[in-house]
Amino acid sequence: MSYTIALAGKGGTGKSTVATLIIRYLTEELGKSTLAVDADPNSTLGLSLGVKVDSTIADIRDDVVEKKVDIPASMSKDRYIEYAIENSIVEEKKFDLLTMGRPEGPKCYCYANNLLRKYLDKAEQSYPFIVIDNEAGMEHLSRRTTNDVDLLIIAFEATIIGVHTAARITELLGTLPIEIKKKVYVMCKVPGKGASERVESEIASSGFEVSSRLPFDDEIYDYITSGESLLGIKSDNTVYVEVKKLIASSINGES
Repeated sequence: MSYTIALAGKGGTGKSTVATLIIRYLTEELGKSTLAVDADPNSTLGLSLGVKVDSTIADIRDDVVEKKVDIPASMSKDRYIEYAIENSIVEEKKFDLLTMGRPEGPKCYCYANNLLRKYLDKAEQSYPFIVIDNEAGMEHLSRRTTNDVDLLIIAFEATIIGVHTAARITELLGTLPIEIKKKVYVMCKVPGKGASERVESEIASSGFEVSSRLPFDDEIYDYITSGESLLGIKSDNTVYVEVKKLIASSINGES
């Protein structure tokens, strides 16, 4: 049974960076095959991993629903979608990447999306770990593109807006049609002087505790601005070390 780690937070918080570092830890240090799922419409996880993405689930869905592709007479629509999804997965040596793309729009894509979810549920059982990078609204989770989540990481910046966003995501959890077995809060891009007293006060009144505080890091900044894969940062990088500690203590040998 797969162990699913999902990340949520608004764009720019650093959650794709955290997701990438988690994938590095799972694959390089634990030696576990991992399915990375980019479920953020901005689709930045591939860039962080240094992977080129040519096709997304949204592309496949639109092509089939809007009849932009000719499905072979010998192949059912169900089988064609499954085949297209299989081809869209980018296979690397230590992990595979599946990119969801934008969520469904005003048109009714229920049939196609049900098939996609069915395939994802089956595919995810082939990996010891699944790491899902979500948007703040967790659109794909709310539409049941996955089963239960073992660990949800809510990433937020060391700002008042960041704390409020984390609180809103927490409220949203009660409306999701899935079980989240454990959740943790990670403050990202913390300045050298630490979070302000106002931010700390806001966190205290929010009702949640911060499990990990990741400092703003020059090495990571340099990698991101140069477009290099974050998988290449030094093994003793402070942020990476903190992420490793967080995941090691959270999974606690369950997988």
